[in-house]
Amino acid sequence: MTAQPVSSAVPDSSPWWHGLVGASVLPVAVVAGTLAAAWAMSRGSAPAAVVFPITLVGIAWVLAFERILPYRREWNRSQGDVGVDSLYLLTHFGVGRMVTPLTASLGVAWGGWLSQTAGLGLWPGAWPIWSQVVLAVVVREFFDYWGHRAMHRFDWLWRLHATHHSARRLYWLNGARAHPGEIILRFGVVTVLPLALLGVSVPVLALASVASSLADSFQHANIDLRLGPLSWVYSVGDLHRWHHSCDRHEADSNYGNAYIFWDAVFGTRYLPSDRLPPARVGIDGLDAFPRRFWAQWISPFRWTRILRDSAGASPIR
Repeated sequence: MTAQPVSSAVPDSSPWWHGLVGASVLPVAVVAGTLAAAWAMSRGSAPAAVVFPITLVGIAWVLAFERILPYRREWNRSQGDVGVDSLYLLTHFGVGRMVTPLTASLGVAWGGWLSQTAGLGLWPGAWPIWSQVVLAVVVREFFDYWGHRAMHRFDWLWRLHATHHSARRLYWLNGARAHPGEIILRFGVVTVLPLALLGVSVPVLALASVASSLADSFQHANIDLRLGPLSWVYSVGDLHRWHHSCDRHEADSNYGNAYIFWDAVFGTRYLPSDRLPPARVGIDGLDAFPRRFWAQWISPFRWTRILRDSAGASPIR
């Protein structure tokens, strides 16, 4: 892959506490949030009622540290994208809430039928709960890894996924920028159906969801994270910034949603040690990709025109 000259996001003269905060802000959020979810459920809170408020607290945590320890200060300034990304946040929650219960119900029904037919349970429900949570995370990420990789591999899926890569900067809110078709396929089917089919209990699913959603909150965050060994665990910070490189050879890597370990297994983890991620993100050769919300919704059906106008550098709105 071709090296790109980039400037350092944080000066060498940064205060000593930058490194400490950058190394601890992610693990503190994940551990504290997951333990809080477990405590709330042990006190009688419904698992389904725990995930959303803890995720909101995690987002507030990320927002605060984008101001305290920004990776690139210019990425904290709006580029006319906040309104669009806010609509995608609502879309993400809305479509997910409609599709996920249906998918889970189908998975539970199919899993129960398979369990009765085979005469044994498909999920190790007798394991300690935290062991089940780790296994659920690993299984969930496996299927989402291949779902995400397929989005980059097949043209008809890339037309959906291009909406996500159209962002011109990386900050917390554009993590929700995803076409409704992708939300249904990846987050409503691929990540939910396998676990439901296996018969994962609701408390385990809730704890796995909290741990993953808290980590995922950092994926696009404009925070100068210092992951160290955790760069082999979490797909956030510089790893995901390379995934948003304008160069498709660099962007076709680091497919993990919240975690990077399946990329390490399948050889798609990409984190050069000799340079920083590119300061410019987006999609080279697709300058006419629309920047407005509704135009992006119908972009898969106008793909030929987008490619034609991109060749002539005539943007579609």
